[in-house]
Amino acid sequence: MHNDRRGYFRQIPIYLGKFFRMFIYMDDWKMLPMAALIAGLVSFAVGKDVFVNMEGTLKGSLALTCVCIWNGFFNSIQAVCRERQIVKREHRAGMKLTSYITAHIIYQAFLCLIQAIITLTVCKITRIHLPQEGIITPFFYIDITLSFFLITYSADIMSLFISCIAKNTTSAMTIMPFLLIFELLFSGGVFALTQTTEVISYFTIARWGMCAICALGNYNALPMTSIWKQIIKLQNYEYEGKQPVKLFIETLERENKVDEFMLKTAESNFNVAYESTFDNLMDCWFVLILFVVIFGILSIFALKRIDNDKR
Repeated sequence: MHNDRRGYFRQIPIYLGKFFRMFIYMDDWKMLPMAALIAGLVSFAVGKDVFVNMEGTLKGSLALTCVCIWNGFFNSIQAVCRERQIVKREHRAGMKLTSYITAHIIYQAFLCLIQAIITLTVCKITRIHLPQEGIITPFFYIDITLSFFLITYSADIMSLFISCIAKNTTSAMTIMPFLLIFELLFSGGVFALTQTTEVISYFTIARWGMCAICALGNYNALPMTSIWKQIIKLQNYEYEGKQPVKLFIETLERENKVDEFMLKTAESNFNVAYESTFDNLMDCWFVLILFVVIFGILSIFALKRIDNDKR
């Protein structure tokens, strides 16, 4: 048992070195500029209203969560299956599969952290309105970076598990779009969830990622602008020769109560899942970490069946 432990720890840096060499010499580093490009496109598309009003924060949180999930999936979806025959051969020569997966988990954490920092940097460059105060720490930038990291990392390790069970890279890449669609559909950010789908959403990374970002963006304290915009569009509506909507608008503007009105309409959209509290954000982080642990363990068990692999 002691020799097994020593062998386990000795092999981890060997495979870590291999993965970092692949990062440099096999163009795995290209995932980093790709992460910047995707974050940039999303920021330009939805960045203006993120953390400014409820609607923009909800859309932006979903978009940023999808960026993180996309990065995580692409990091590791082919990581194991592309060298399955090599893994099988080296395992028969003495490689410990637990060391191999542990090295992957450590290496993927490095990639995900860099991508989280890149995503935040792009948000800053594209001038997304970023709050200053955090919830877990005093600094928003630290909290949002950790949230981006945990979303990306949990998606990454889920993808690593898929890579461990996939027959080849083609199979793995075929599965990935279904995972992305599943995350999007049951995130709660696009479609209203029924009682059944609400339960399913608790098993998605997207839900917890959105909750974390919305909590950090102080979603429930932001104004709701969509109703006011609709009222503006109806200002020329006439009833019995009068324009009551226009009169209402002029009254609010004259009394400087437009902001108060938008905050009042926002109360109807209050969501307890997005509360900006220490406990709520910690719950989101805990679930994302739980995803990492579960899929990490499943990856080990899945790869241990490689000796029975007839492929």
